[in-house]
Amino acid sequence: MADTQTIVRSRTKSFRDIHVAHVTKNTETEYATDTPTKLARAITGKISDKFESEKIYSDDSVEDTNMTYTGTEVEFEVNALAPQDKSRVFGHLYKNGYLVKNKNDKAPEVAVGWRAKKLNGKYEFCWMYAGRFDQGMEDNYETEGASPKTQTATLKGNFYERQMDGNYKIEVDEGNLLEADTSAAAAIANWFASVQELPKTGG
Repeated sequence: MADTQTIVRSRTKSFRDIHVAHVTKNTETEYATDTPTKLARAITGKISDKFESEKIYSDDSVEDTNMTYTGTEVEFEVNALAPQDKSRVFGHLYKNGYLVKNKNDKAPEVAVGWRAKKLNGKYEFCWMYAGRFDQGMEDNYETEGASPKTQTATLKGNFYERQMDGNYKIEVDEGNLLEADTSAAAAIANWFASVQELPKTGG
């Protein structure tokens, strides 16, 4: 950590440790989740924040713009999803070794977290507060030939702001922490123990 503010911009070179937590409360006054669990081994991740921008005119020119957050599209490619994973993130029934998919299954509301290593050796840590993997998943299959190829799984979802304060994501860039940023430093030491929050007081 640095003593003075020196902005560090370092490219991302890895992606790992995807965790999921069920959202148990998401109201105008409360937000809570269960204990996060690791989902699968990460391969790629694509996080796309979406905004709509409206130009506001007066005196025959643009006076201002009104920008509105409309959600975040999340796409993860992972090594494989166990039936327990599919039950957890898509709401399918897993019972007595059977995974049963029903047309009425509804993906539960979840928070997702991960970390990504930078070229400088430091990590970026992230949590998204609320969303659903309601765009389904893709399993790939291919017959085994002379040179067998392994396959991966892809899951897609839509994430959004939580109700009580409009926050939709929290992240910490380890390479830009100052000595005074003690709470953030403490948080990344155990980032996946819980869905992280901005402390109300302290560094």
